[in-house]
Amino acid sequence: MSPTLEPEPLCERDDVDVQTETRTLTRTEFETARDVANHLTLGVANDAGEVLLVADGVRGWTLPGAPVGPDEDWDAVARRALESLTGVDVGIAEPVRVRRVEFERDGDADRQRTTYDVLARTASVPGRPVADEPTVAGEDVTDLVWLDRVPEDASGAIATDIEAVLERSAE
Repeated sequence: MSPTLEPEPLCERDDVDVQTETRTLTRTEFETARDVANHLTLGVANDAGEVLLVADGVRGWTLPGAPVGPDEDWDAVARRALESLTGVDVGIAEPVRVRRVEFERDGDADRQRTTYDVLARTASVPGRPVADEPTVAGEDVTDLVWLDRVPEDASGAIATDIEAVLERSAE
């Protein structure tokens, strides 16, 4: 059985890196933040020590991800996203980290909203599987690559996530 990817229980585990940030927002910003979706980031690793990256027009090469709706099952979202991208049934090996962002409205401590981004590493897959028509969150993916390193233009949280998946896959 795969580990659960539900973020709140993951935040209690010692083996999962939890990063918390609190952002105080104006009323207008807070209303906009209410629409920020939870997110699942997937580190798809293969038996050659490579990870699957997709081209994000804004951020460059990044790990694939999918939004998670308020009533959606995180594990089901992961299974669907992985199969739609790789074309194979890939299991989750382990959750790696949770980024928790707590939005609060300036001057109103009772108005809060928390979003999560969970990074999970998959079980190792043989070769370089890619679905015939790969998609992520219902969107066609035209540019993807298997790499055994962090891309040169990756930085910040994206580079850190890719590096974490590569390191854990090598263990």
